[in-house]
Amino acid sequence: MAPASKLAIAADLDCWIAWCAHEHRRPLPANPEDLVRYLRGLEADGKKPATLTRRVASLATVHRMLELGGEMRPTSAPMVRNALRANRRRIGAAQRQAAPLRFGGELGQARGFTISALLAACSGDVQGMRDAALLSLGYDAGLRVSELTSVEIKDLRPQPDGTGLLHLPRSKTDQEGLGAWAWLSADTMRRIALWRSESGIDEGVLFRRVGIDRRRQRAKEIADARWGEASEDAVLLVTYTVGDRPLTRQGVTAIYRRIALAAAHAGLVDLPAGELDAHIAALSTHSLRVGLTQDLFAAGEDGAGIALTLRWSSPSTALRYGRQLQVQSGVAARVLGRIRS
Repeated sequence: MAPASKLAIAADLDCWIAWCAHEHRRPLPANPEDLVRYLRGLEADGKKPATLTRRVASLATVHRMLELGGEMRPTSAPMVRNALRANRRRIGAAQRQAAPLRFGGELGQARGFTISALLAACSGDVQGMRDAALLSLGYDAGLRVSELTSVEIKDLRPQPDGTGLLHLPRSKTDQEGLGAWAWLSADTMRRIALWRSESGIDEGVLFRRVGIDRRRQRAKEIADARWGEASEDAVLLVTYTVGDRPLTRQGVTAIYRRIALAAAHAGLVDLPAGELDAHIAALSTHSLRVGLTQDLFAAGEDGAGIALTLRWSSPSTALRYGRQLQVQSGVAARVLGRIRS
């Protein structure tokens, strides 16, 4: 299993055991009636249908691993499946998705933050070069954050025309390591080359933490203020240190949101007054992947091709992220758009 899957199963098992302890019930093997009461309790606590489904799936995995429940495991009992269906009917099965980071620019205007705006907001220092390469590669390849933070120099294959290929040795949907490939634009390859040149990274993981040392800058500003002198050259005293460890999921989210704030302050995005904080908070490590999916739908590509390109487990997942845009480029829009314009 992927590490994230094991952590999710462990957390779900802890939740179930805690509920059983409170209710004085036996946790394993589970009793179907107890599972139904457990699901009702989760619904009363405001948990979403997707959470309830995942909790039952985790318990099914535990029963299967421990060979509990025989052929008819309690998690597959009709009353449990009906309880899940009833929950979806009452609450609705729509899931909240990450805010998309679409490309914008030549691919059409998109409301809110775009890759084009964020790239324009990246600074020209070492940190900004890393951020631009991170955004550009993550968007081109539609990477999950686990894939993005594990990209290594050896995975990059420059092509004669300036583009590149990225080898993905393992991913969420490829736990056996069959491998996959993703295409990278010439612009992305140039940004990667610039980041590598400034950081001195020749091997190992590509995206790493950049430490910024401003202590000497602050000391000079204090001295300048004391003697009444200007501090125009204080910025020259800033030093950057490229670490050895890869970025974390939390670090990537922080980078996206920091650049988005800089883009807003630079006037590169058009957002209604009072919505800036909400738009920034909606950005996540999945935003690039959702943005590319929506851009491909907007360009008229079909769900099967998008699912194959972005390594979705099924076309239905891609369709969920591009449902509205798929309608705009679907058969009704193409046919009726010609005769009812």
